Amino acid sequence: MIPRTLSDWRDAMAINSKVVVPEQPQWMVCRARIMERLRRGTAGSLTVVTGPPGAGKTSAVVSWATADKSPGPVAWVTLDPEDVQPETFWPLVAMALYHAGINVSWEAMDWGRAPGELALDVSAHGGPVVLVLDNLHMSHNSEVSRGLTSLLESARPWLRLVVTARRDPALPLHRYRLAGQLTEVRVGHLAFAEREAEPLLAQHGVRLAPASLRALVRRTEGWAAGLRLAAISLEGHPDPEGFVAQFAGDDKSVVAYLIEEVLEAHPGDQRHLLLVTSVPDRVNSELAAELGGADAGRSFAEMVRDNPFATQLDHGWYRYHPMFAEALRLILRHEAPADVAALNLRAAAWFARRGLLLDAVRHAVRADDWAYASRLVIGQTAVGRLLGLRPDRSLVDALREMPDHVTRTEAESGLVAAAVARAGGDDVSCARALRTATDLIGRLPAARVLPARLAAGVIRLTDPGPDDAGRARAVTEVENLLRRLPARSLDDHPEIRALVLAARGGIELGEGRMTEAADAFGTALTFALETDGEFLRRHCLGHLALVESLRSRFVRATELAARAEQLPEVCSAPARRRVAAAHLASASVALQHVELPRARHELSRARMALEEFPDTVMSGLAALITAEVDLVEGLPRRALETVRGTVGGPAWLERRLTLVEADAHTLLGEPVAAREAAERVGEPGDPLSAVVLARAWIGAGDLGTAAKVVHEALAEPGAIPADVRVDAWLLDAYLSYRFADPSRGRRSLDRALRLGDRDQLLLPFVRSRAWLQPLFRHDPDLVRPYLRLLELLRFQPGTVPASAESAVYGQLSARELDVLRHLSKMMTTEEIASQMYVSVNTVKTHLKSIYRKLAVTRRGEAVRRAKHLSLV
Repeated sequence: MIPRTLSDWRDAMAINSKVVVPEQPQWMVCRARIMERLRRGTAGSLTVVTGPPGAGKTSAVVSWATADKSPGPVAWVTLDPEDVQPETFWPLVAMALYHAGINVSWEAMDWGRAPGELALDVSAHGGPVVLVLDNLHMSHNSEVSRGLTSLLESARPWLRLVVTARRDPALPLHRYRLAGQLTEVRVGHLAFAEREAEPLLAQHGVRLAPASLRALVRRTEGWAAGLRLAAISLEGHPDPEGFVAQFAGDDKSVVAYLIEEVLEAHPGDQRHLLLVTSVPDRVNSELAAELGGADAGRSFAEMVRDNPFATQLDHGWYRYHPMFAEALRLILRHEAPADVAALNLRAAAWFARRGLLLDAVRHAVRADDWAYASRLVIGQTAVGRLLGLRPDRSLVDALREMPDHVTRTEAESGLVAAAVARAGGDDVSCARALRTATDLIGRLPAARVLPARLAAGVIRLTDPGPDDAGRARAVTEVENLLRRLPARSLDDHPEIRALVLAARGGIELGEGRMTEAADAFGTALTFALETDGEFLRRHCLGHLALVESLRSRFVRATELAARAEQLPEVCSAPARRRVAAAHLASASVALQHVELPRARHELSRARMALEEFPDTVMSGLAALITAEVDLVEGLPRRALETVRGTVGGPAWLERRLTLVEADAHTLLGEPVAAREAAERVGEPGDPLSAVVLARAWIGAGDLGTAAKVVHEALAEPGAIPADVRVDAWLLDAYLSYRFADPSRGRRSLDRALRLGDRDQLLLPFVRSRAWLQPLFRHDPDLVRPYLRLLELLRFQPGTVPASAESAVYGQLSARELDVLRHLSKMMTTEEIASQMYVSVNTVKTHLKSIYRKLAVTRRGEAVRRAKHLSLV
């Protein structure tokens, strides 16, 4: 009853619980972050607290209001739906303000004048006043809405309004938001974190293990009512951890709460729409129309806008709170069990038409139509996602529980089972399912044969076990099938292109076509980077790095190997899969940088990978690099054992191993065996075999033949790998010095140093350390531009001996010294000839002799070296 007199009004206020701050429940948990947000909010004009039923809106504000954190007196109004009529609303507000100590005038009881009069009364108080309107629900542009907006504006800056509601109140929120006067406490703020849920449960005597507490908070999304209902059910429960594992929206206490608080408030058509749109995990108006009819599509937007359990996602999508959705699905199964499967299939077809494969598959599985789910995956060429070639495992998880009887009778289901088994590391089950599926493909309708055959071929490409011939056939078959697909069908599946190109790269590598292998792996890497799949990226990076090292492109190989090392060594999908090539590439780079312990470590990791998944080419390359490390460490006998213990492998790899064998014989002082091995696999015009053969001839003491072999190798018109060219120039330098031709030797050594410095090629210099070290000590001018390289090699250039005679290759004659002195004065050849009364040709002859004896090639070098040796 509305009070008619001042006395009646005061009596009504005294007994009206609606204008009293509710008592704080004993189980209430004070949350500091919410308190702080409300404190900041009441420093401004408007604070809005919104969320679904049971979110803890009222509890949070009560906790704040009773904690003496308010900037001024708190006037509280608890509203029911019928209280938003002006004749009821304004007297309640006036009562609340009076109860809070505000001197409210009798004129304020005239609800037509209430907003203006109350604004004057609040302003007259002379300090902040907080008005809490709990559970406010009013329509836009209503009389109460307009009056409340007027009150808020007129009573500034003293009135601080706090509103709790299930949805945004009909106030000009945007205006206050732009002015920085609005604080919003949304459902995300109200959600309990784990550290807040723990004391809430403790109020009920419940203690959970951290994992169970985490699961409960995740399942309820911190919904206060859900946590409280769970806590009540857990009181005295014999198996709290087991209860939490099963607790969901279909719990009877949750269902009863949601039916009473939410579902019964909706009319019949909206109730039906809520039930059918609970089937998908996310829904928009188009899908709502598909599931509930055209009218449902039109009313969907209004329904979700008014439903606090509906959360808006991007691009017009919504989702229901998971416990609310589970409760709706339980009711739907109870009221219309026959409709559930049909609704899921309609949702699956709708998602499939829009290319949303994962959603489509999930709904097909919920409808128990595993065959349809499998057809969707295979038909959309998504087998790569099942194989784990992309990081998202959702599709694998959706299809993991497929019944065996389906995989034995449906080709696509068998292919799906094979791919899932491969992703899980079960190669035996994969092979069995793949055989069954292959037999069934022939029975498929023509339109489904090509995608099925392609999927089978792609699965075979991930088999680590087939022989080289079988792998080559599989690659060729898949490449042919891909050419028959529509041009854009693989645009969304870069993992398929990456896998096929990488497989082609492996074939080219096995055949020794390194340029083609590098091209294939390089293009594969481009597609692999689009997938973010760890295995594909490491596979492509590792193989490309290995191929580049075999091509002697060590700078590029180093960069690629470093990128591969940043990815997990053991990939999670396909399960337990290591990439031997990545370790071999790192070992090869470490060998070239003379980091021998690191090379040994990487070789051991490569052998681990090869024990799990044998590969002839990779095993041969592991043996090759191991033997090369043995040679550098001075263990030629072990290198021989490594080479001789290697069985199989392509011809080019056997040839490389034989050349290592020849070098081992040379180091063992067995020149005949070395020469025979080098000549056995040597090919005309091959610089690598020529270098190895030259070393063998040097070991035999036949320097003339060695020099001839080296000269022929350097004269080859074709491209010579950088490390082989450095080796050849070093041999030429060594032989030139031995033949007392230091000028040529110095030129060749300078070329080797220049190339080695450019490409960071250390290994050839380490092999030649014995004769290079003393030479560098006597010729600092030569090595000065390459000090960085020498530092990496740990060579010490040293100092030049004081005796000039010991630092030149032959005694300079008196006439040559005269020419050298004139040369130091920057005189031309003609000027020197005139000064010495000799011909120009005679001066040129003297210069050639000077260059040879000083081991230089240019005038400037000769003068600098002569000054350093105190000759001028």
